[in-house]
Amino acid sequence: MNFYGNQFLFKLDCTLSYDYQHNSTKNRSFVNIYSQMIDLLTLRIKNMVCERCILTVWQALIDVDAVVERVDLGVAYISVPLSADQTKEIEQTFKKLGFSFLNNKQSRLVEGVKNFIHHKFSNLDEKQWNATLSEELQKELGKDYTTISTLFSNTEGITIEKYLSNQKVEKVKEFLSYNEMTLNQIADILGYSSTQYLSRKFKQHTGMTPSEFKKNSHKPLRKSLSI
Repeated sequence: MNFYGNQFLFKLDCTLSYDYQHNSTKNRSFVNIYSQMIDLLTLRIKNMVCERCILTVWQALIDVDAVVERVDLGVAYISVPLSADQTKEIEQTFKKLGFSFLNNKQSRLVEGVKNFIHHKFSNLDEKQWNATLSEELQKELGKDYTTISTLFSNTEGITIEKYLSNQKVEKVKEFLSYNEMTLNQIADILGYSSTQYLSRKFKQHTGMTPSEFKKNSHKPLRKSLSI
């Protein structure tokens, strides 16, 4: 959004909280119109899980001449609402790429959980595991954890804790493939209490120990026999 657009929205934000306290039908109608405008300029997108997804979505929007301001995991911000033709074209492109728009609050909440977890893995720090996931999600999504957890489990068929555990194992596999960190270092940065606990979780998920996985992932490819 350009400078003047941002200034306009900023001034609205500063006055809306005051206006809304005055039980005026006019003010409440204005708030609703403002909310609808923000919805049109905020595109919620499913299945964005990495930095590469951000670049892919950005390019897809540019290709339909959308005026893109910023793209983050799970969301893109535009300055001008998409036309019907643009929406149809981008939906077709997203389908080919494995993305889709999130058009209801429940879907957005579930995707918000996933995006938050994926974001944790893109900014790894040992200290980030000090806070409990339930506290972080409540703060991030503005809902109580019971509501978030129940909706996620009913929608995805898996608990948030299990989803996080699976994502951790995938990150362990990535680190092992790079062969740049010891198992102790991996356990520390991913918040495992010990290497033994990491190994147990890893084997439950993959059927292999970390050392077995590491050995298999670095096997040289056999040369094809010449005829």
